[in-house]
Amino acid sequence: MSKRTTTANGKSVNAVAPPLPVQTTRLKRKQFATDGDVHIQGDAVIATQFIVGGDCLIDGDLQAEEVFCLGKLTVTGDIRVQSLYVGQALDAGGNIDVEYLLKTGCNAEWMARMLELDQGKPAADGSGFMDKLVHPAILARYAHHDPFGGFGDIQALGYVACADLDCHGNVQLDDVLEVGEIQFVGGHLSAAAIHVAGDCNCQGELFSETDIQVEGHLFAATVICQGNLEVASIHSQGDISTWGYLRASGEISSLRGEIHCGRWIATKASIYAAKYIKAGESVIGEKGISCGSDYGILAATNLPRSRWATHGMVSAATKPRLLLSGQFVEGKKIKHIDALEKKRETELDWEVPRRLKREMLQA
Repeated sequence: MSKRTTTANGKSVNAVAPPLPVQTTRLKRKQFATDGDVHIQGDAVIATQFIVGGDCLIDGDLQAEEVFCLGKLTVTGDIRVQSLYVGQALDAGGNIDVEYLLKTGCNAEWMARMLELDQGKPAADGSGFMDKLVHPAILARYAHHDPFGGFGDIQALGYVACADLDCHGNVQLDDVLEVGEIQFVGGHLSAAAIHVAGDCNCQGELFSETDIQVEGHLFAATVICQGNLEVASIHSQGDISTWGYLRASGEISSLRGEIHCGRWIATKASIYAAKYIKAGESVIGEKGISCGSDYGILAATNLPRSRWATHGMVSAATKPRLLLSGQFVEGKKIKHIDALEKKRETELDWEVPRRLKREMLQA
């Protein structure tokens, strides 16, 4: 079926109508591919590749080897795949387990070439390799309409676990994010807890309801951590804020904001903030500590003056300028903070529920 449309120059042409959506109660195949939309009212179990040129809605779980969905992928249950490539948004009602790469924001040409559709023989009707992936009417739909749910966004009510994450939108999780490396997040990243085995590159705000642990380098616009923050190094355009401590082996820098920690800040390298550096306890930058010229360093803000020398100390290669509170003590290293942490007996209010949760999981 076709209909008449008018182009910009006033000429009438035939516009091909999109194909009818594929609808089924349950899908179990070795391989599945369609150039249109898909609605599965149950689980989808695909042994190899699952390719959808339009939007895909699965009222159940998705299990496959490789998934290519050029439109929006919505799964009400869990997702368990080896590789997952999505053009528009990804929405999951359960957990997302990806063994290798999870990528959103894929354009049609990239996805078609990834599938090596451009290397096949030309079709008899003269259609290009793109038609093998997505129907022309659906491709036009993507070109002229904003995607519902945000371009490249990832939302999940469960956790996300993958080797590499490349997301061109926002990432919003109700549970934990466990990844090998965050290659790119084009928007904001929010999760209950964040653990990255490698580097993390977030263009927007990085937020965690509990701890953040990045074993590599962390780059973000701003960082808000309602727990402890551990990184190899951290570079932020704006503020770095954490309820607990901030521990690093490399540089800690806030290029246009301040660093504010409820407990202590410690690194083997240097600490820099364009504005204030604030800590409830000690501040240790073995190679140096510096802040904005019209601001200052405030350590030991949660301690009485009698404990400044032991728990509210400020230590660096040379005494930092603009030290407003806390006591400068020469020669202290990050290992001194670690030793004090092992002897700590007091437990903060926000640490109690986490300890109880860990004990329940171990029982």
